[in-house]
Amino acid sequence: MDFLLYWATWEQIIFVLVAFSSVSVLGLYLVRVLVPLERLKQNHEVAGFTFGVIGAFYGLLLAFVIVAAWQRFERAQAEVQGEGAALTSLYRLSKGFTEPVATHMEQEIRIYTHKLIEVDWPEMANYRYASFEDSMGPLVLWQIVTNYKPKNDPRQDILVDKSFDQLTQLSNAYSLRYLYSKENLPSVVWVVIYFGLFITIGFSYFFGLETFRSQALMCAIFASLLGLTIVAILELAHPYQGAVTVSDRALKYALMRMDDMDKVAFTGLADKLTVAMAPPHHVVQAAHSRTTSQASLSPRIPIKRG
Repeated sequence: MDFLLYWATWEQIIFVLVAFSSVSVLGLYLVRVLVPLERLKQNHEVAGFTFGVIGAFYGLLLAFVIVAAWQRFERAQAEVQGEGAALTSLYRLSKGFTEPVATHMEQEIRIYTHKLIEVDWPEMANYRYASFEDSMGPLVLWQIVTNYKPKNDPRQDILVDKSFDQLTQLSNAYSLRYLYSKENLPSVVWVVIYFGLFITIGFSYFFGLETFRSQALMCAIFASLLGLTIVAILELAHPYQGAVTVSDRALKYALMRMDDMDKVAFTGLADKLTVAMAPPHHVVQAAHSRTTSQASLSPRIPIKRG
């Protein structure tokens, strides 16, 4: 059912409602034609107990799988958020490097971030791994920091060490994102899910109601609910493909923070803050005149001469 990943959410819902309900009702109709209603009624006691056990087991199975898929999706989202934070921190650290390394590093960080948003994300969404797989990742940034040789400056040594930490986080996030974009749930899990789906819906055919429409409606609703759950598992199992994907908002936010840091550097905000914190001229004059008047009014102690 991977083809559903490229459909909109409302298209997925309509497909599940129509396909699953139609197939389940068709199977029920075939059973009612082949098996007499009286014979089906004789199975209610045993079939009801068995159906309850199988339904509970299959429900637990789906709950376990969807929780595992959701945790995997959250880990992928957390890695992207950490990647955006690392890019922001690395750009902030580059401000402390000497020229022309600082400018070169800022440019490469921006190029790398734009590539993630404009190239890698669309390629992962469309299963095009060729250019993404051949990408060097943050290798250029590693080269800049590695070749930077500070001249006996402890402050520069600290900047390099912190930059290495952020680059390590970037490289790890890059590798994990590539693995998450290619991996899927194990095939045996999907076999158990689909096989359990057919067994669970099939056991509902062992019951026979006098009114076929009522039983068909219940069977269609039950099958549609199971189908929607499977679609949710399918979406969560593919963090970068489908209608529900890991957002690149953290990377766009990193670009916004880079723009803010450049604005602060260009406008000389530090000088403005220094001027703003200084007391006004008339306050300084008043304080000077107050000091002078107090000095003039202070009593003079006579000095005795021996």
